[in-house]
Amino acid sequence: MVDFDRRIRSFSIDMSFAILLFFLLTMLVNQFNLESDQLKLILSASIAYFGVLIVPNFFSKGQSFGKRVQKMKVVYNSSSETPPLILVLFREVVKGMLLVFTFGLYLLICGIMVNSRKDGRAIHDLLFKTKVICLTRYLSDKEKGYVLGPGESAKKNLEGSHRD
Repeated sequence: MVDFDRRIRSFSIDMSFAILLFFLLTMLVNQFNLESDQLKLILSASIAYFGVLIVPNFFSKGQSFGKRVQKMKVVYNSSSETPPLILVLFREVVKGMLLVFTFGLYLLICGIMVNSRKDGRAIHDLLFKTKVICLTRYLSDKEKGYVLGPGESAKKNLEGSHRD
């Protein structure tokens, strides 16, 4: 089962990049002579979502940038195999459409589902028979949980303690 906080961090990383890309694209698209401001915003949002959540799957199947940083991956529910690229892409498109058409309510419902279900699956996972797994137990891949390892001052302060 995937940790709820890792899944939230992954989504936050992806959405942060999408929002940054959206703002940059909005400034760029405003240079074009399009008739509708709504069209400019929809175009910018679509490219940002596609660029952040769909394009990374072409390079690392089953992983967006946020999932890759959090060492998570989308796999079939019945096995640990990554689904075909088209299924993963369709899953992301459906997830995005549900998020937009429900004005964000879908995100709240998925958060409650992921946190309360034993298998940690959301609606889009149930629809596509997938799950999100953690590839490592810790993000740092170290047993003690140190990201950079204890420094010299930490070693000196820990001398004689139970952590020797």
